[in-house]
Amino acid sequence: MLTDGSPDSLRFAVLGPVRAWRGDTELALGPPQQRSLLALLLLRVGQPVPLGEILTVLWGPSPPDTAANVVHRHVGGLRRLLEPGLATRDSGRWLSRGAGGYRLDVDAASVDLHRFRALVEQARAGSDAEQALVHYRAGLALRQGPTAAGAPDEVLTHPVFAAVEREYLVVVREAADLALRSGVPEQVLAPLRHAAGQYGLDEPLQARLVLALGAAGHQAEALAAYQQARSRLADDLGIDPGPELRDAQTRVLRQHTRPEPPTESDTGSASVHAVPLTRPAELPADLPTFTGRRAELDRLLSLFPDDDGTHSPTALVINAISGMAGIGKTALAVHWAHHIAHRFPDGQLYVDLRGFDPSAAAMSPAASSRHSA
Repeated sequence: MLTDGSPDSLRFAVLGPVRAWRGDTELALGPPQQRSLLALLLLRVGQPVPLGEILTVLWGPSPPDTAANVVHRHVGGLRRLLEPGLATRDSGRWLSRGAGGYRLDVDAASVDLHRFRALVEQARAGSDAEQALVHYRAGLALRQGPTAAGAPDEVLTHPVFAAVEREYLVVVREAADLALRSGVPEQVLAPLRHAAGQYGLDEPLQARLVLALGAAGHQAEALAAYQQARSRLADDLGIDPGPELRDAQTRVLRQHTRPEPPTESDTGSASVHAVPLTRPAELPADLPTFTGRRAELDRLLSLFPDDDGTHSPTALVINAISGMAGIGKTALAVHWAHHIAHRFPDGQLYVDLRGFDPSAAAMSPAASSRHSA
């Protein structure tokens, strides 16, 4: 397909509100569910998306009996939107059916998410720090808001969209680390401020904002950012900042914000673009509002009584949350995990075992072990 600005070319955006253009004309994408379906297909462009997964994304674990027919109707609407004049039962060029689902066969370069990923790959593959930052900044500039912003909350909290948000945060941190190491923190202040404003409880992100502001000569703003993060952690989670965020404040106060450059003995080479080891942060996004389950949450939090992080349990803590399907076990577990994430500074892993997934079989113990490794 064409992506060169000709009248028939198509372009798509999902890093922010879901949008589409034919040439210079923006398309009206229809009702929220139809836009959400397009967003899902854009995330998996060129790959079949099973109908079961579509139903789960749009309706959750208990779709209505009419859900499949609604999806078929939305698919027809999208086909005619992408190809005006298409006959009612004609599948057209771009949106095909097969493998038990649907596949959007547009050029990946026409989708902002896939251009973002290509730029990030170029940044990571290069050995020149200045050029890598150019690629990082170009990729981050594509984002216009949360992934599929404006879609219903039940859609946005699905792991497929939460994973894109985690991917974005990893890239912001990588770009910040490289800019700090290269002595040009001002180059990442805009995406850092944007991300930190959206994810106020992400301590590694807040720590990088504090350091970048301090390194760029904005010491007062850096200390104000620390205090704002500290207040939000206390108000929302009832905890104090963890070691990484506290260390960032200390370094700003001491005006020692630039990390030491890596040596050959540290990296095995003299490359100026040694991307730091990224801590896994795989938790799905927490719900914007979480109510109820106070007794259960208090019981889970009691497993880590010393909330300042200075003491660790004397034995490995393993906990299971049981109950019937659909009562909110996963939401509770994810909410609790966000409360205690600061106790695991090496990172957090998440595996969807598909216990009640209508689109795929439950994951075997062997497969889940390989995934975690």
